[in-house]
Amino acid sequence: MRVLVDTNVVARLLPRVSAASHVEAVHAVKRLRDKQTELFLVPQVLYEFWVIATRPVEQNGFGLTPAEASQDTTRLQRLFT
Repeated sequence: MRVLVDTNVVARLLPRVSAASHVEAVHAVKRLRDKQTELFLVPQVLYEFWVIATRPVEQNGFGLTPAEASQDTTRLQRLFT
């Protein structure tokens, strides 16, 4: 089975969000991988993640610098097809 990982899941995989959301996202991905599910990203998800990552915290974003967002985007690309 193949599953597209949504931006909401991707954003919660990084430990920059509430602990409960982060743990839930990590467990969901682990359960799918345990079932031999191929998890993949599309460019749109990475674009949406970038917007969330670089948006100011006051506007419901992570407030990352472009360099930090770039590092996180690279990590995500390594995690998924």
